[in-house]
Amino acid sequence: MRKAGDIVSALFRDRFGPDFMESAKSSAGLFSSWEKIVAEIWPADEEQKKDDVPAAAVHSRIRELEKGVLLVEADHPGWIQILQTKQAELLAVVRRRHPDLDIRAIAFRLSQASRPVPAAPAPDVAAPVPVSKAATPEAAAPETATPSPRAKTSTGDEDFYAALKRLDDSIKKRNT
Repeated sequence: MRKAGDIVSALFRDRFGPDFMESAKSSAGLFSSWEKIVAEIWPADEEQKKDDVPAAAVHSRIRELEKGVLLVEADHPGWIQILQTKQAELLAVVRRRHPDLDIRAIAFRLSQASRPVPAAPAPDVAAPVPVSKAATPEAAAPETATPSPRAKTSTGDEDFYAALKRLDDSIKKRNT
């Protein structure tokens, strides 16, 4: 009985040819060797164990290889900067380890999983800060009327516009 892996390999070899299989094996080796590649650039110091993985490798990974460009993702912009300082050395190690892949460049990007989702801005509900009349723009400009409220469609709108009117009156009173 044949193993499933043998059947799949034979299928791909028959469909795409032996060169494809060799390239696929080499590519798979590249993706699994990122920690070793980074370890060549940042060898362990006296305080680390020789088997420790460099922090730069823990916080980054090879994402894809397309048209000779190796795309590496990092989980923080700081790690991207650190990796960029060693970009030429990383490329040299990758080329030496995988010469058949014809890798010409390394590009870095922030991992999708680590990008923060922008939060909705919180409503500005801070109490008015007392300001002297001389420091306000209203002191220099003629007083303008508060814009009239639009058509009120619910009780909540009426309460809102009443609160705005009270705030406006309070500000005018402080500035006089």
